[in-house]
Amino acid sequence: MDIYSDQPKEDRAVRERYTKNNNNNNNNENNPVMAPTDLSRAIAAEEWARAHELATRQPRQANAWSKRTGFFEGRTVASVLPIHEAAVGGAPLEVMQALVTAYPEGLTAVESSYQRLPLHCACRKNAIPAVIRLLCDAQPEACLAADSLGRLPLHYALSNGADPEVISILMSCRPDAARGLDQRGWTPLHVASSMGAAVPVVRSILDAYPEAVLIKTRKGSTIAKTIPKLCPHRPVLQQMLADATKKVERAVRLPPMKSKRIAYDEMVYV
Repeated sequence: MDIYSDQPKEDRAVRERYTKNNNNNNNNENNPVMAPTDLSRAIAAEEWARAHELATRQPRQANAWSKRTGFFEGRTVASVLPIHEAAVGGAPLEVMQALVTAYPEGLTAVESSYQRLPLHCACRKNAIPAVIRLLCDAQPEACLAADSLGRLPLHYALSNGADPEVISILMSCRPDAARGLDQRGWTPLHVASSMGAAVPVVRSILDAYPEAVLIKTRKGSTIAKTIPKLCPHRPVLQQMLADATKKVERAVRLPPMKSKRIAYDEMVYV
C-alpha cells in the first residue's frame, strides 16, 4: 500500500545528499554559519519572553545562522536561522512577528538539510493559524515553494492534520498550491485523502485542482485508493472523487506543476 509519510525511505537518501553537500559547503572559511547566539539559545530553551526581547532589542541576531543537530528527525544537522528554530519550536505569534520584523529576508531563506522555508517548518510542526497567516501575508510566494522533496507547505499542513483554518489560509493565499506535485507523485489532494481530512478540506483542494483525480503516485495509487478504510466519511469522499473524475474526464486537463531549483535559497513550482 502506498502510504504518505514525512520520512519515507526513498526521501532519506535525498536528505542525506543535501546534508552532505551543505556540510561540505559549511567548511568554507567564508561561510556565515556561527555558534548559536543568545537569541538562538533562548528559542531552543523555549524562553519566549527572552527571545522576544532579544529579537526586538538586538535585531541583528535574527540574521545569524547556526548549526543545529537533531533539527529534523532528531538526528539531522542543519544550518538554520532563528526564525526556522522558532517555527519548529512552536513559538508564539508575538515572537514570530518580532523575528519577521527584525529580519524579513529570513522568510525566503532555506535551512540546509531539506531546503525548507520557515513556512514549511511551521506547517510541518502544526503552527497555529495566526502564525501561518503571518508568514503567508509577509511572503505569499512561500506557499508555492518546494523543498528538496518537492513538497509545498500545504503538503506538510495536510500530512500533519492541520487545523482546517490553516488549510484555508494557505489555499486562499495561493490556490495554485493545490497543483503541487512532490517527488513521489503526491499532490495535496492525495495527502488530504490519505489523511482522511474533513470533507470541506478535501472539497476546497478538489475545487482548486480537480484534474488531480486523474493523477497516480509513482507507486500507482489513485487518490481514491489512498483513503483510509477506517475513515468515517470514506463513502462521501469516494463519491465526491468519483463525480469529479467523471467531470474532469470530459474536460480539458491542467497538468501538475513540477518543482524547479532556481537557486540555493529559492525553490518554486513552475
